[in-house]
Amino acid sequence: MFATKLIPVAACALLLAGPVQAASSWQEANKASVALMVEGKLQPAFDLAWQAAELYEKAPNYKPSNHERLLLNAADIFLQIQNPAKTPEMLQKALTAIGRHVPEGAPETIALNEQLAKSYLALGDKAKAKLIYERVATLYEKNYGADSVGSVNAQLELVRTAKAARDAATAQRYLDRIDGLTKSLPADHPIRLQVEFEQAMGAIDAGRDSAAGAQLRSIVKQARASENVAMRSLARDAYGMLAFIAQREGDPQTEDRMVEATRGLPQHAGGPQPLFRSIPESIESGLTGSATMELRVSTADGKVKEVRVLESSGDPKYVSVMSKSILNWRFQPTATEGSAGSLVTVRQSVSNAAS
Repeated sequence: MFATKLIPVAACALLLAGPVQAASSWQEANKASVALMVEGKLQPAFDLAWQAAELYEKAPNYKPSNHERLLLNAADIFLQIQNPAKTPEMLQKALTAIGRHVPEGAPETIALNEQLAKSYLALGDKAKAKLIYERVATLYEKNYGADSVGSVNAQLELVRTAKAARDAATAQRYLDRIDGLTKSLPADHPIRLQVEFEQAMGAIDAGRDSAAGAQLRSIVKQARASENVAMRSLARDAYGMLAFIAQREGDPQTEDRMVEATRGLPQHAGGPQPLFRSIPESIESGLTGSATMELRVSTADGKVKEVRVLESSGDPKYVSVMSKSILNWRFQPTATEGSAGSLVTVRQSVSNAAS
């Protein structure tokens, strides 16, 4: 998938914390935005980034690709402000801005749509995220071909999002399609292994742990020794799911061994994330709610030592059941092997909203 680009964007009036610094040209606004970013002044940096994109629209040598980069730069700054509720609105404004200059479906809209899908996922709106990822997959296919790396990655994201939205039919349809597109790739190709990982996840969901385990061990064997960061990250995730299978089978020794195997592998870029999440049957069968919790996690063994509820909504039973379940989650151990480690605080949002 496209790497996130740092680029400045336009000012949404409802987001301004104060008057926007005046700039006579998009270059001046862009330069001032970068300087404010260095100082850690994110809100004014965003305001000027957005202003740079607005001013660039009037440039005599306007190019949609440059406009897209400016809009994405502003989006990146806004994401650092951490205002998830307003992020989709800001990205929609960015899509409207680029849409004034390119037709619907132009390549310049792809990365913005990807960010929009991620913003809906961050808000827990899996249904909207799925719709946007379907759009992204279509755009990649239209502009670069169904077998392009971008298209396959977009469809993989759609598989994951459709699963999260409990749309198994859509997830399987795209997974079967991707499998067909990647059959000709070598067995150790990163994309091929990602497809196999999703197939293993599907087997776990269907209760076919033995088949999933065999596939995950094959992935680990090929990805573990790679120098490629993405491949080693995939090895971490595969070990995590092998640990989950072991926990589900009541095998704590194997669970600990699989978690230990993740030590030294790349950590999640967005901060500590569970290697696996065990979800109680009562929630899978319809118990709904949402909560933000504070977890105390040991860096020595990745075990959750304490769970504290910060805020919640929905059925009170949801919070009680999830709190107990989270104590069974495991994180990647990061302390030096054999050391006592320490406890780190991890903020975790969970949701099982009614559809």
